[in-house]
Amino acid sequence: MNSHHRTKDLLVVSFALFSMFLGAGNIIFPPYMGAMAGTDWSIASLGFVLTGTGLPMLGIIAVAKAGGSAQKFCERVSPIFATVLTTIILTFIGPLFAIPRTAATAVELAVLPFMPESVDAHTLLIVGALVFFSICLYFILSPNSVIDRLGAFLTPFLLIFLAIIIGIGIFKPIGEPIAPAPDRMGTGVFHYGFSTGYQTMDALASIVFGGTVAMTLQQKGYEGKSKESIMRKVAGLAGLGTMAVYVGFAWIGASGSGQLQTIPDRTTLTVTAIKLLSGNFGQILLALIIFLACLTTAIGCLLTASDYFTQLFKNRFSYKTVAVTLTLLSYLVSIMGVEGIINLSTPLLEIIYPVVIVLIALNLLGRKIIPYDEVFIGGVIAAIPFGVVQALKTITVTKPTAEEILTHVPLGPQGFAFLLPALLGCICGWIVGAHKAKKS
Repeated sequence: MNSHHRTKDLLVVSFALFSMFLGAGNIIFPPYMGAMAGTDWSIASLGFVLTGTGLPMLGIIAVAKAGGSAQKFCERVSPIFATVLTTIILTFIGPLFAIPRTAATAVELAVLPFMPESVDAHTLLIVGALVFFSICLYFILSPNSVIDRLGAFLTPFLLIFLAIIIGIGIFKPIGEPIAPAPDRMGTGVFHYGFSTGYQTMDALASIVFGGTVAMTLQQKGYEGKSKESIMRKVAGLAGLGTMAVYVGFAWIGASGSGQLQTIPDRTTLTVTAIKLLSGNFGQILLALIIFLACLTTAIGCLLTASDYFTQLFKNRFSYKTVAVTLTLLSYLVSIMGVEGIINLSTPLLEIIYPVVIVLIALNLLGRKIIPYDEVFIGGVIAAIPFGVVQALKTITVTKPTAEEILTHVPLGPQGFAFLLPALLGCICGWIVGAHKAKKS
C-alpha cells in the first residue's frame, strides 16, 4: 500500500474517530467544569483530559493489542464476563444514555435558543429528537460507508467551526477567572475534572469504537502489525483533536466564571457562555457545532451498537431491524432531557469506569508482561466493590455512609478508592496464576 493511500486512510479514519467521540458531553461538560473551577480550571482540565482523552485513546490502543474487538479486550477475565461487560457498555453508549443525550443536547443547544419564549421546550424536544433520529437512520442503514462519510464530509466542517469558537475564546475572552465554586468541587478540583470526564463515556465507547475502527481498516487492506500500527496513529490524532477542544471550551467557561457560576444547568451555561463570548454569531456557530458533533456521535454509536446486537442475537434479527429498534429506544429515552439523563447515568458510570480502567491498563501491558489471566480476574473483582461505594456517594440517601467508608480507604476521599484494591487484586491474581502454572 503506497504512502499516499496510507496517509489518506489515516486522516479519514482519524477524523471519523474524532467526530464519533466528540458528542454531547464533550461540548457541554468542559465549559461548565471550567466555570465551576474558575482560577483552578487548568487543574480540572488536566483531570478531564486524562479521562476524556487519555483513557479513550489508550482504550483504542488496548483493543488493538488485544486483537481488535471488544470481546477479545475483555475475555481474559472470562468469555461470559466479556459478553456481559460489552453488552453493558453498548447499552450505556447506546439507547440508555449516550445516544439519547446527543439528541437532547442537539435540541436544547442548537434549536431551543432560537425559538420564541412561548414555545414549549418539552414539545420541541419530542419533535426535534424525532427529526434528529430520522437523519441518523438515513446514515446507519448503509453501514459500509458510514466511517468514510463521517471522516471525509461531516468532520472537516465540525473542525472549522470549533477552531473559530476556540480562537475567539483565546483572543477575546469573556473576562478573567474567579475563585472556584467550593460547593461543586467535592473531593477536589482534580478529581472533579477527572470524574466529569467519565460523563463523556468515551473510555467505554473506545472499547467498541476500537472494534469499528479495526474492521474499517481491515476492509481497507490493513492486517496484523500494520493494522495495530495505524490504529495507534489514528488514536493519537483523534486524541489531540479532542484534547484541544476540551481545553479550549474549559477556558471559555473559566474566563466567564464570574457570570456563569450561578447557572446550575449545563446546557444553559454553555449557551450563555458562547453568547457572552461572541453574541448571535457565536450562538449560530455553537448550534452548527452541537448539531454536527451530536449527529456524528449518535451515528457512530448507533452503527456500533446495531452491529454488536445483531451479532449477539446470532442474526435472528436483521441489522436493519436492530438499528431501527435501537433508534426508537434512544428516541424514547431522549425526551427525558439532558439533565435527567445525566442524573440517571452518574452512579452507574462510577461503578463501571474502575473496571474499564483496570482492563485498559492490563491489556496495554499485553500477554508477554502479564501471562496469567488470573491477574485480570483479581483486578476486576477487587475494583468493583469500591466502584459501588463511589456510586453510592452520588445518591443523596446513601451519601453519608459511603463518605464514611471512603475515609478509611487509601485515596478514597480523593475519589480513587478502587486503585489500591485493584492493584492488590492483580498481585493476588499473579500469585494464583503462577501457582497454577507450576502445578501444571
